[in-house]
Amino acid sequence: MDAALRLERAALVATPLHVPALRARNDQIPLVFGDLARNAARPAVQDSLAATESLAERLSGLPEERRQEAALDFVRDQVALVLGHPDTSAVGTDRLLADLGFDSLTSVELRNRLAAATGVRLPASVVFEHPTPAALAEHLCAELLGAAAGDPAPARPTTDFHAEVHLPDDVQPAEEVSQVAVDPREILLTGATGFLGAFLLRDLMRSTTARVHCLVRGTDRPHALQRLRAELTWYQVWDEIDPDRLSVVVGDLAAPGLGLAEADFDDLARRVDVVYHAGAAVNWLWSYHDLAAANVAGLRDVLRLAARHRTVPVHHVSSTGVFPDAAAGGGTPLKETDPTGPPEALSTGYRQSKWVAEQIIHIARERGLPVSVYRADVVCGDQVNGACQTRDFVWLSLKGMIQAGGAPAGLSGSVHMVPVDYVSAAVVALSQQPDGASRTFHLYNKGDAGYAEFLEHLRAFGYPLREMSPDAWRERVLADPDNAVRPLLDTLLLIAEGRNAAPAMDVTETERALAGTGIQCPPIDKNLFERFVDFFVGSGYLPAPRNGGARP
Repeated sequence: MDAALRLERAALVATPLHVPALRARNDQIPLVFGDLARNAARPAVQDSLAATESLAERLSGLPEERRQEAALDFVRDQVALVLGHPDTSAVGTDRLLADLGFDSLTSVELRNRLAAATGVRLPASVVFEHPTPAALAEHLCAELLGAAAGDPAPARPTTDFHAEVHLPDDVQPAEEVSQVAVDPREILLTGATGFLGAFLLRDLMRSTTARVHCLVRGTDRPHALQRLRAELTWYQVWDEIDPDRLSVVVGDLAAPGLGLAEADFDDLARRVDVVYHAGAAVNWLWSYHDLAAANVAGLRDVLRLAARHRTVPVHHVSSTGVFPDAAAGGGTPLKETDPTGPPEALSTGYRQSKWVAEQIIHIARERGLPVSVYRADVVCGDQVNGACQTRDFVWLSLKGMIQAGGAPAGLSGSVHMVPVDYVSAAVVALSQQPDGASRTFHLYNKGDAGYAEFLEHLRAFGYPLREMSPDAWRERVLADPDNAVRPLLDTLLLIAEGRNAAPAMDVTETERALAGTGIQCPPIDKNLFERFVDFFVGSGYLPAPRNGGARP
């Protein structure tokens, strides 16, 4: 088992299962056994709970001092069911649900069960906002009993984001400050196992002769190297990596000091000539506090390392998500200098963490640290091989529609996808320009391709995608526990309703800076989109279309 856990692939394990017994409990099949024990299809969660007494009715019949306990018992029962436990003995009252094994999919499964039993509309992030069974039970009690009494719903947990914007006083520029690293000898890259980070590593190998130190999580260096190689192989760039110039540094953005021993941290600070900070924790359901260790505290440590001995430039990958959705109605594309936030108006903890990170960078710049920011929009596959990531919102939603055999009526709106090789090439080229220090750039596609065009392409390739009412489509998705879009269902339906539209970005300064380099953002036309689909079909992420419309 220890050996299996060190591998980044599934391990075959034999275990006895009484499948008929599982099927006999068809309304209570644990999620982990859904595929094994399913008959024709697993009933929707709402259907399996519809016949039971609602939690509100149960609580209203109890004395006040017993309600919290009853709600907690109910929550623990549902947690155990979703995780596949035979009883609640492993579900500690104050244990973090993430530590119990909840991820994005299982958290949405739990949310669906709680919503069905209570009749309360709960956000997909409720499990992360109330991260223990006790906290979740307290929230449900407040929602249910307040609604019964006619009281307003309790306020969601709040964060003082401005208090999060701070940089330790000891992070100051050294006597020697390097504004631009045109010909670096040693580079620190974070996020190399991520989508954009993999292509940044490839392009840094192409455009420099530097040794690249990649900060990678792992139990030891061989494990970290194996993780890095597996990701780069998936994105079809491993063969372009020079192993003699690759250095794997075992660390963790979310750990103090990047997870490095002080001596190793100091040695790296002395050696590197430039830092490319593409690493981040990305999760659309996690709260700001779940992401702050990696995305905010990790940035502070990156700045501390870059400033320590001879201050070197930092190139930070951010997101256009630092601008609120409400700005979409303004019509005028947003410039790099336009105000971002406020963080309370940003819809996810990830976007809020990126906003806080940029405010910290403002402090660093004011102190004299050379930090450049690259705000990328929706990053899609590369233009040559079509290599894409599977955890992207757009592709998860499109896969979910293919699995459901339909799409919600009215789904439209532009998706300004930027190919990953364009983003990586632009970051590297801009970072090496003499006048590029401490600037902010937008990496955004001015084209207006969107869901309507993507669905039209998929139908032309042979995928049967009939138009359905949003309610009917939602029911179909919820009836399939394996549907890829389930964790993102609420957000996608908001898009279908014409809400959550993203603002346009002004790319004048980016295009001016890239003039003469040959680096341009291409339109996402049918041919390029088909290249992405071909990659996903070839990798097994998407089923082949019925008429073989996409190339094998």
